[in-house]
Amino acid sequence: MPTAKLTSRPEIAKIKNPATGTVFYSHDGDTLKGIRLAVGARTKLWILTKRIDGKVRSIKLGDWPAVATGGAAEEIAKAKIAELETGTDAKSTNIATLMDAFESHVARSHAKEATIATYRLQIKNHLSDLFARPIEQIALPMLEDALKGKPPSTAKHLVQIIKMAFRRAAIVRRCFDVSADLKVTQKHKASSAVLFDPKDKWPALDLIMDTRSLIARTAWLTMLFTGFRSINVRTLTWEQVDLKKKTITLSEMKNGLSRTFPIADVLIEALSVLPHREGYVFPAESKTGHMDQLMARKVTVGEGDYAKDEKALRQHDCRRLFTTAARRARLPEYIIDELRGDTAKKVQDIYDQGSANHDDVNAIAARIIMECGFAPDLLVERIKSPDYVR
Repeated sequence: MPTAKLTSRPEIAKIKNPATGTVFYSHDGDTLKGIRLAVGARTKLWILTKRIDGKVRSIKLGDWPAVATGGAAEEIAKAKIAELETGTDAKSTNIATLMDAFESHVARSHAKEATIATYRLQIKNHLSDLFARPIEQIALPMLEDALKGKPPSTAKHLVQIIKMAFRRAAIVRRCFDVSADLKVTQKHKASSAVLFDPKDKWPALDLIMDTRSLIARTAWLTMLFTGFRSINVRTLTWEQVDLKKKTITLSEMKNGLSRTFPIADVLIEALSVLPHREGYVFPAESKTGHMDQLMARKVTVGEGDYAKDEKALRQHDCRRLFTTAARRARLPEYIIDELRGDTAKKVQDIYDQGSANHDDVNAIAARIIMECGFAPDLLVERIKSPDYVR
């Protein structure tokens, strides 16, 4: 085996690539034991040869000139040997890429299938190249580049996914978590405004009642008359609904709380029209078995190039309108907080065992119906006629 001064970059640069085959060089000296420079027709690659657990292993340490000298290769070799001896290397842990780390995290996670499916979609759409790279090759600037140009809400979600994968890699592989300092620098401009003038007649019920699908229409009514978040409505099961007691129980709200809520009589009418009483309240032909999305309802004026969405109702608008109706009905703040499923704000809230009742939700429902310009009896009549759409 030929020798060369592998601690000197200029000396390494002088080594000529053979026309064919691979020539292995060892260091001309007493250091760099087990480290070789494999010189091929176009490349120069650092390799460590070492007996570990009774077997001779050949481990790639990196390409020259990225790894400039044998000294740099030796530092990489020390880390590789430590990984092999402790069983934290990529092969032993089955975590070579960031995607492997994500899958390892998911295997131990109790997250809902719909949540995990959303994570996978975000990775596919925004992080596929990054997650395919070996963990050792990922640096903080790469992570920051992956967030550039993304809306703040999307970037925040991507940071969450990246950090959960790197946190798992850091635990299992004992590698440095380069995502620890990853942040979203652009702030999201939060808005609590609906896309119409709430001082005028609310278009919510008009838009909802014109929805042709009975399942989707009832899901929208549930959001509007409870103020629940979309995810809690779409994943609702009949086990959580008690039509006789007129309650719905949510066990996995965004803030981690579990609570049983009274529901308005008009919503009981709507839920009673549904033709099934098992499984998901709002089933769909999807991987999850329930509705995965509810598209915004819109009123469009004009045609062709002059068409414009004049008014719209989005999923979270229902929560906004529920809260507004509750305040316009002059309900106490602690009742509104309880019906919204908010976390306790005061000592009394912590001790309160449930002050909201059916009269409260009926008052809110009545206010919503009035703000939408509907007569209560007419709305119930239309709800009881599920095939009726204007």
